[in-house]
Amino acid sequence: MNRKLSFIQAVRGIAALMVVLYHGSGFISPYGTGLGDLLFGAAGSMGVTLFFIVSGIIMVHTTARSDGSPAYVLEFLIKRFSRVWPVYLVAVLVFVLVALHGTGFLQSPAHRRQLLFTALFLPTGNGVSPDFGFPVISVGWTLNYEMYFYVIFGMSMLFGRSRWIVFGGWLCVTLLLVPYVHGNVVLDTNIDYGFSHPYVKLITFPIIWQFAAGIAIGLIHRSRLEIRSERILGLMLFASVSFVVWQYLTRFRIGYGVTEWGASLIPMMLIFSLASKRLSLTAPVTLTYLGDISFSLYLWHGFVQGMLPYPFVHTGHGDMTLGFPFLFLTTVVAILLAAASHWILERGLAEYMKNVFLQGVGTRSDATGTASSS
Repeated sequence: MNRKLSFIQAVRGIAALMVVLYHGSGFISPYGTGLGDLLFGAAGSMGVTLFFIVSGIIMVHTTARSDGSPAYVLEFLIKRFSRVWPVYLVAVLVFVLVALHGTGFLQSPAHRRQLLFTALFLPTGNGVSPDFGFPVISVGWTLNYEMYFYVIFGMSMLFGRSRWIVFGGWLCVTLLLVPYVHGNVVLDTNIDYGFSHPYVKLITFPIIWQFAAGIAIGLIHRSRLEIRSERILGLMLFASVSFVVWQYLTRFRIGYGVTEWGASLIPMMLIFSLASKRLSLTAPVTLTYLGDISFSLYLWHGFVQGMLPYPFVHTGHGDMTLGFPFLFLTTVVAILLAAASHWILERGLAEYMKNVFLQGVGTRSDATGTASSS
């Protein structure tokens, strides 16, 4: 990744950690209540929003040299698919075979359908927003949006210099025109337009604007726009981070939309992007590494939080599964498991499958540059 955008990895690490703490808040107090909710109740939606904005930024950066050819687009999609699907599928299967062992999950036609739809990145039912039917692993609903974004982003590259017009046009049709014809248009994510098909619900859901915001930030970063005064940049960084902290503390309009968490996170990421052109935005090595393993951490932390209490309970130490110490323990174990997953699955299995797919279709090896880091 470009040195000037290296802060992105730290942001991803923070985003993953916030989701972990949000889901682990139930160890402190009953989920959604008390001290756990007070400390981390706003962290989950914040982390997901950051992930989506960052995805848009990274996709602009890693496809800057797109030639618009079908071969380039095919390789882009293979690399995106290979990075996500093998690791995700392993996590799903482990969850089914271990966490759901003895429940008869695979004997149920409804659950087998849920497993199939999960593996295909499709909403598993006609539920409420934002997931429209939970996949087998609860956090997998965000990957449904992520893969949809990769597909439409990749398809837009086929139009060469008109790619951004085509991409923006598609978003306007799905996020503005279709909802308008159906009845109304909103930017908040506490909405269900009432479409009957779950995938239509997904592609019209306003959370997708976060990807568009990330793309806009990525394009601005690559433009000639620059703020030369380091003093002004420092003040802007301070103000933008302070606004995010204020929104977190007050929980003002907490949600996944551009008018919710996006109201503070989009300006902050834009300012960080502009500041990176003039300032050296270094991050602690620990946070950068957390960003490297963020995808695995995102996938596996729920498994750890769900399974780790069992040995304590069965050995008569159930009282130790409550409070900050157990949240700390599960977080540490989740990070260790994520590190192993990153090494074995992301850098091993996923890379192997990517190379197999690329050899199978005979695409160029350098078509999407360093996209593997995203």
